[in-house]
Amino acid sequence: MSLNISKKELKLISESLYKLKKKVVTTIVTVKLERDTHVPDLMTRIRILPTVAVVGQKEKVARFMDGDALLTLSIKFLPRTDEIYGSLRDLSKMMKRLPGVKTVGIDTYNKKKITLRGKKIIF
Repeated sequence: MSLNISKKELKLISESLYKLKKKVVTTIVTVKLERDTHVPDLMTRIRILPTVAVVGQKEKVARFMDGDALLTLSIKFLPRTDEIYGSLRDLSKMMKRLPGVKTVGIDTYNKKKITLRGKKIIF
């Protein structure tokens, strides 16, 4: 029994072994931080979370009189499922477990504004 596979088909099969099953997505989040949170350390902690590929700061940290701060981040990650809300919930839960994080608000998902029943998604 011999298999007649062309070079083109063989190349396609070998490429599919190395390609990701899902695409990396980009989301922009606004994180509310506690008073003494050190932003570079927090960004490093986010970078080492499972599924996270890239973390970048979008704007300067906004500090308030009570000491809290708002930090806008761009995060590229590999979602575990195709469900958008579930993927964002999983990412946000992991981020909220980090020291200094109060809330995580989702601004965009793949460059599209995202809401839940007309309101901003906040975890």
